[in-house]
Amino acid sequence: MKGLIVALAAAGASLLAGPSFAQTAAPAVLQDPAQDLSQLRACALAAGISDPAKLEACEKPILRMCDDDYARCYNRLMAGWDGLLNMSLREMTRTGLLTRRDSRNLQSAQRAWIKFRDEDCAFYGGVWPGWRAPGQLAACRHRETRERATVLTVRFEAA
Repeated sequence: MKGLIVALAAAGASLLAGPSFAQTAAPAVLQDPAQDLSQLRACALAAGISDPAKLEACEKPILRMCDDDYARCYNRLMAGWDGLLNMSLREMTRTGLLTRRDSRNLQSAQRAWIKFRDEDCAFYGGVWPGWRAPGQLAACRHRETRERATVLTVRFEAA
C-alpha cells in the first residue's frame, strides 16, 4: 500500500512539474495557430482590458474546434495569448516607445510575472488532484496569460 501511495505521489508530481508544450496530433479541423494569434489580437483590442466576458466569447470558436482534452485546448489558447504577449513586448521595444530604463523594468517585471503565474497556477493545479489537475493548471495559465497579453497589447496600441 505504501509503495502505491509513493508511486501515485510521484506521478502527480510529474504532472504538476510543468506542462509539456509538445502538441499531440491535432484534429484536422483545427485552424493554423497563427490564425489564433491574429484572431486573439483583434479580440483583445475590441474587448479592452476591462471585459473578460468579451475575451471569453472571442475564444469560443477556437474552443469549439477542440476535442474533450481541456488541458490541450487551454494550452493551445495560452500559446496564442503568449504569442500575442511576446509580440507586444517586442513591438514596445522595437518602436522605441520605451526608454532603455523602461525596457529593463518591463523585462524584469515580465520575469517576475512569469514566476508568479507559474507558481500560482501550480497551486491551483495542486488543489484539484487526479485527472482534473492538468486541465486546471492549463486553464489557470491560459487565464493569467490572456489577462497579461490583453493589458500590454491594449496599452501598446493606445500609446
